[in-house]
Amino acid sequence: MQDAAARKSLKDEMFRRIIRVINQLLSSSDGMSVAELASACGATPEVVRNDLECLAEYMRAPLLSNWDALDDDADEFGCSSPDEEVWSLASKDFAFPVTSLSTKEARTLLAILKRVECSPGTSEPLGSGDANQSGTSGIVRAVAKLESSVARTESSDAISLAASRRVIKAGRTIYGEGQEESKLDALGLYVSRRQPIRICYVNSAGHRSQRDTCPVALVYDWRTCAWYLYGYNREHGGYRHYRVSRILRHSPSAVSISAPSDEEVEAHVGMCWGVECSSESVEVVVRFLDHFNVIDRMYADTADRPQATYEAQPDGSVIYRDMMPGWNEFRTWVATFGESAEILAPPELRESMAKAVERVLERYGSSNALP
Repeated sequence: MQDAAARKSLKDEMFRRIIRVINQLLSSSDGMSVAELASACGATPEVVRNDLECLAEYMRAPLLSNWDALDDDADEFGCSSPDEEVWSLASKDFAFPVTSLSTKEARTLLAILKRVECSPGTSEPLGSGDANQSGTSGIVRAVAKLESSVARTESSDAISLAASRRVIKAGRTIYGEGQEESKLDALGLYVSRRQPIRICYVNSAGHRSQRDTCPVALVYDWRTCAWYLYGYNREHGGYRHYRVSRILRHSPSAVSISAPSDEEVEAHVGMCWGVECSSESVEVVVRFLDHFNVIDRMYADTADRPQATYEAQPDGSVIYRDMMPGWNEFRTWVATFGESAEILAPPELRESMAKAVERVLERYGSSNALP
C-alpha cells in the first residue's frame, strides 16, 4: 500500500512539473536553458531534460533543442551543459494534453471572464476594450482563444463527440459482424446525448426482448473481442451491459429515463473488472506471492483500479483487495498467475477456483497424454 502511494506521489509530482515546464516555455519567446527550467521547477537538470525528451518523443509536443543540431559534437564531447542546452516551442498554437481544458471547463472559465466588466486600470469592457492596454491584452487574447475553441468543439461532428465517450480496455479495436463501425457510430450518438433508446436484444439463450435504457458508454473488451453498450435504468436495477452484436434493432425510446452523471458513469466503468455486471459490489481478496515478476505485474495490471488496496506481508507477499460487480472475469485473470496467487475471499470465488484446479488435476492425472 505504501508502494502504491509512493508511485502515485511520483506521478503527481511529474504531472505538476511538466505543467510548469510547458508554461515556462509558453511565456518565453527565445526558449530557456535546461538549467533555467530546472531552477524554475525546483528539480535537477537531469530530471527536467528527461521530462523534455519524453514530452517531445511520446507526447508529440512541438519542442526544439539547440543541441539537436549538434548531435555529432554531443557524441564526441559528451552530454551538453545545462546552461548551454536551450529548449523552445516550435509553435505556441497547440493544445497540450496535460494543460488543455475540457469543453465544460472552458465554458465555465469563459463565463467567469466575461462577467468581469473591466480589468484593473481600465474602464473599457473586457471584450471590447483596447487589447494593448496594460493588464487587459492577455485576458482579451484568452477570451478570444476560449471562444474559438468552444465554437470549434460545439460545431464538430456529433459522431466525434460520441467516439470520445468510448472506453477501450485494450490496445486495439475490432469491428466485425454485428458490431460494424457504422452501428457503433449510430449507438454512439445516443450515448453522447444520453438519449433514451429502445433496443431489440437477443440473449445468449436466443430469447428476444425489448429493453428501454439510457445509454452511457460504449466499452470494448479485449477478452471477448466484443463491444458492449452500457445502459442505465433506475427502475430496472440500474446499470446493464448489452453486447452490441446481440442488439438486433434500436430506435429512440418514448420512456423518460434520468441519466446518471458523468462522474457516476466513470466510477461504474472503473469498478468493473472487464464488462461483467452480474451482482452487487463484492470485495475480492487475493494473496500474490513474491515470485519472479508476479508482484510487479499485479501492480501494473491493477494500477487503474480506483478502490484497490495493497498490504505488504512479512514474507514478501502482497494482499490485494478490490471491489467489483461480479468476479467471473476476475477469476480468469487470477488463474493466469498459477500457483503464485491464492484467493482468500469471497468464499464462493475461492471455492470456484478450487473446483477449477481439481478439474485441471483430473485431466493431468488421466492417461490421455500423447506417447
